[in-house]
Amino acid sequence: MRLLSFLSAIALAATSSSAAENQWDFTATLYGWFPSVSTAVETPLGEVEGQVDFDEILETLDIAFIGALEARKGRLSLVADLQYFDIGVEAEPHRATSFNDAKVDSQMFLFSAYASYALVDSAKFRLDIGGGLRFIGAKINTHLYGKGAVPVAEFSADGHWTDALIVTRVRRQFNDRWHGVAYFEVGGFGIGDSSDLTWQVFAGGGYRLNAIWSAVGGFRHLAIERRFGNFDVTTEVSGPLLGFQAAF
Repeated sequence: MRLLSFLSAIALAATSSSAAENQWDFTATLYGWFPSVSTAVETPLGEVEGQVDFDEILETLDIAFIGALEARKGRLSLVADLQYFDIGVEAEPHRATSFNDAKVDSQMFLFSAYASYALVDSAKFRLDIGGGLRFIGAKINTHLYGKGAVPVAEFSADGHWTDALIVTRVRRQFNDRWHGVAYFEVGGFGIGDSSDLTWQVFAGGGYRLNAIWSAVGGFRHLAIERRFGNFDVTTEVSGPLLGFQAAF
């Protein structure tokens, strides 16, 4: 009788484990990013460089939306990440020109989607590697000023393209409440019409508030290098982020 009960317990545990592996788990994250932004644009009148620090970003950020969705089933993960920025950056014209000031207005839409597989998947540690695509739509307007308030010269560059991505992610569960997470993405590689190089890194963690909600935070850096027609453009966005994550 005891043997029968023992075998029944093993069968029940195996069934539960199999059901868990075949079940999709979802997490949705919405967060605010408070970055510094650095932009360099090569124009026919020389390079224009601008930067705004994270403590000034609310004054120059017209609109932004940032969110992510992850679906996980066993060792497989599917991730979608959406970012949109509309940022104006005060810049410096090339010293060899007669312009006094400059401004770079950047509008960027980024949608990333990739799949990853856990090479290591334990209760406390998970290591994923995978790949996917990032669609980028960007419009960058460069304004050069003399002594007046009206731009003397303006240059516009816009376009949309898709970059291939290689992704690595790690997650460490410290206890029932706290966890840490980090990931690294790199892509573009100048393939076709893609970025010459794009990469992104994040390191942070989260605190579980209850069975559904967690508070998350960390530091994120995104870099994009690409040629727009006759213009070479380099954009870097980096800074702290805070948000909330829901599991369902």
